[in-house]
Amino acid sequence: MDQDSSLPTGGLCGDYQAHLREGNSLVAQAQSLATTDFARARALWQEAGKQYYLAHKADRDEPEAAFKLAQAWMAEAHALQKEGSANAGIMWENAAAQAELAFDLTPENGRLAMAVATCYHFSGHAEEAQAWQQLARHLLDGDANLEGHGGNAGEGAPET
Repeated sequence: MDQDSSLPTGGLCGDYQAHLREGNSLVAQAQSLATTDFARARALWQEAGKQYYLAHKADRDEPEAAFKLAQAWMAEAHALQKEGSANAGIMWENAAAQAELAFDLTPENGRLAMAVATCYHFSGHAEEAQAWQQLARHLLDGDANLEGHGGNAGEGAPET
């Protein structure tokens, strides 16, 4: 399989880390602007999503970039929802599919299952949301001390 020509040259691991760091930086900038300049914050979240996409392409077996891409799409879906856009539901569905992909890489992670449930909830798919929520609860019950299941549900994996 050929390497995607849109990726920078160099080792895939280096590409992965560089794109992940850039995405994290863009998210931090977006969060600092979200209450004062939502349009600019949204543009930064979109750029972060592109970086997470490139990181995910560089290492498809790494769940962190896969999930951060899902989170970027969740932020975009939320922004579309705030604007009353008819495309919000489609974006929530895209985020659900990406979160499922991240879950497939770490199927013991209840936090990821809950993210999938959230996406399905906001996309209007109540049955799927309920099923994923039940799976998440099952995985999280008694497993709070397992890696990836800690009390910081809003945070991703540790940065390197």
